[in-house]
Amino acid sequence: MKTAIAAVLACVLGPMALASDPAPDVAVEIDGSTLPLITAPKIANMPVAVHHGAADGPRRDRPGFGPPPPGYWRIIGDAVPDWKPADRFAPRAGPLSWTFLGSRPISNEFWSGNANASGRIVCIAPHPTDAQTAYAASASGGIWKTTTGGLTWSPLTDELPSLNHGFVFIDPNNANTVYAGTGEYTTGSTGDGLFRSTDAGATWSQVANAGQVGSQITGIIVPSGLPNTIYVSSGSGLWRSTDGGASWSQRLTGQVSSVAIHPTNANILIAGRADDAIYRTINGGNTFTKLGSAQGLPVSGVNRIVLAFAPSDGNVAYAAIATGSSLLGFYRSSNQGFNWTQKTATPNFPSPQAWYDMCVGVSRTDPNIVFAGGVDKRYATAGMIRTTNGGDTWIDVSQGTLGGQLHPDHHWITQGPDGTLWAGNDGGVWTSTNLGDSWTNRNSNLAVTQNYTIALHPTNVNRMATGTQDNGTIWRTADSFVWPQVQGGDGGYLAYDFSAPDTRLYFTYVYLTVYRRAGGTSTITGPWGGDGVNFIAPLVMDPNNSNTLLGGTTRLWRNTAASTTSTWTAISTTSVVGGDAIDSIAVAPGASNTIYVGGFARVGLTTNASTWSTRTTTNGVPNGTVTDIVINPSNPAEAYLSADTSSGARVAHTTDYGVTWTNRSASLVSGVRGLALAIDWASSPRAIYLGTGAGVYFSINNGTSWQKDGTDFPNVNVGDLAIDVTRRTLTAATYGRGVWRTPLADTCPADFNNDGFLDFTDFDDFVTAFEAGAANADFNGDGFLDFTDFDDFVASFEAGC
Repeated sequence: MKTAIAAVLACVLGPMALASDPAPDVAVEIDGSTLPLITAPKIANMPVAVHHGAADGPRRDRPGFGPPPPGYWRIIGDAVPDWKPADRFAPRAGPLSWTFLGSRPISNEFWSGNANASGRIVCIAPHPTDAQTAYAASASGGIWKTTTGGLTWSPLTDELPSLNHGFVFIDPNNANTVYAGTGEYTTGSTGDGLFRSTDAGATWSQVANAGQVGSQITGIIVPSGLPNTIYVSSGSGLWRSTDGGASWSQRLTGQVSSVAIHPTNANILIAGRADDAIYRTINGGNTFTKLGSAQGLPVSGVNRIVLAFAPSDGNVAYAAIATGSSLLGFYRSSNQGFNWTQKTATPNFPSPQAWYDMCVGVSRTDPNIVFAGGVDKRYATAGMIRTTNGGDTWIDVSQGTLGGQLHPDHHWITQGPDGTLWAGNDGGVWTSTNLGDSWTNRNSNLAVTQNYTIALHPTNVNRMATGTQDNGTIWRTADSFVWPQVQGGDGGYLAYDFSAPDTRLYFTYVYLTVYRRAGGTSTITGPWGGDGVNFIAPLVMDPNNSNTLLGGTTRLWRNTAASTTSTWTAISTTSVVGGDAIDSIAVAPGASNTIYVGGFARVGLTTNASTWSTRTTTNGVPNGTVTDIVINPSNPAEAYLSADTSSGARVAHTTDYGVTWTNRSASLVSGVRGLALAIDWASSPRAIYLGTGAGVYFSINNGTSWQKDGTDFPNVNVGDLAIDVTRRTLTAATYGRGVWRTPLADTCPADFNNDGFLDFTDFDDFVTAFEAGAANADFNGDGFLDFTDFDDFVASFEAGC
């Protein structure tokens, strides 16, 4: 059991440091498809637009190798506000009925050797005695379990308040007790603390909230023989409970990117505090000693730290220390983590993104066999490397000499009870039974794809395409869960040519690299190389002319002959949204020169594709990134927008070309952000669908009242929404749980209590609300409560709608 602890803890996640915390309250001693495939280039040092305003999250330049910028608004996610354990079982009344569409898996994935892929896996906990059982923590798709050695997987946590994860851990004292740590520290996604299952993942309870242990958990330890002692490392420090989670104390402050425990002495732990040093305790965390040059460790340039003890020999420990995007040094200790020796022959395996790709795993039986995961040797320094002599020499094993190939961007490597290696990366899960000489793909039914965007085929209900995080542009070509890959790397916005949807698709790579697929594939990127631009930058097709595309950098660009040329013209200056990058674009149906664009707390608008007006918070634009804009197909003066802010207006509405915006989300619960928007223009009152960081919220009365999706839809970050007007369906592309579809709400406004039945209870409830002056009695959604609402309700009720 004790060796299993160290095996599970052999690779720990942790990102670049964030803000420092207050001083610690502890003593510290300062010493596959056959379709043609386009492989997107792994580009670096592209300009990235920096948005203003804290609500938009941190932004910074980064090499374009796979992960989005830390804190990027699309990936943060939300925790379900006021979540209770009973929520996962209590049915939520509502008119939506969701069906999973895929991908499961992504086939023909280039970087996986044209094999299967699923999505980012950040941690794996093999069962200590059952070699067929393991738990996988996906970055934003929850905890999954296999009892078949990875052949098949089942989701366990779809209805927990957050599906963002950084860690999963099996209690060595009871293998049925599993801990899940939420929030992914490397990317800046948020979680909701620590969760525990005592029945092997069937049910879960919250052990600690984010205020108690942090919102981005990087490590969990329960020592063997001490089932009531729990250590949690996170972006807010190292925390300890000695009463099974009833109370917590902070043992280290700062951002603790890794923690490891001695395999046989529960009093000895080592912790890596990002931007600082390694700390060591010999009394179970009561006091810590800061290790430095006297112990052979660097004292400057230290950023992220990853630690591991050897399960078979507690004298041996290893540390990988990053500086910025590179390896500062790889170190070995032979005296229980106190003194360290640098292993200078170690390749710079995590370069150029050590803040994101860096993990270490030690053999269960041999302290000199070590694995270190980084990026990929095909375009960087190394992928998964192995040493058999304690770090004196290394070889790359990411492409098995006997078969199999790992996807790039490695986050986890550990060993199961039978010696099987379990590896987690941006493509999913792989196993090896021969120490990496060959690899077996384990992604056949993991459904954890992180989708940024979606495009629906205009005539074929079975066809659609999405852009994904590090698994490229993928598409559904038939009624199947299997989605082939069209382009490798990262996929962004995309659009079917509605005049020739079976033969022409436009899609993007990061930083608005634009492709046209028509038989072959051509790059049609415009001349915006010097502009600031988002990692996933918007591209839309003019709904009036399929030959016209518009793309957003800090300027708006238009190509009016996209089917044949790569000629783009800037139709705005960089001031259109205040110098920031454009986040959203909408062209008015029936009026190609009427265009809305969104930025941070700004909307730019033109009616002649030349002269622009900028609307700001003074006009009622919400104080957050404008993530989506939807224009009335019959009236270009009317539009809705969604905004990335967790309170106040998440949805706003204009009927005068944006001169004034009205909040349509005043009654929407605080704590969820507006990330994607769809409007059912055919419904009356208007039906609004809002994708948030924790599922889909919707209103069938123009924003007067809001409901949450049912328990048939995961509490997952939603990347994009799309309505099929002809078939009256809503499709949601999620960032972590694939793509889902539901019929649009069959709106019956007179079903006032939304219980699915029209009866006198609805009449009584409406009258009570009307007499009380309640906001949801604004039946017609015009912003005024008057007898028109009463008359409209009675008419609807009598009509039996």
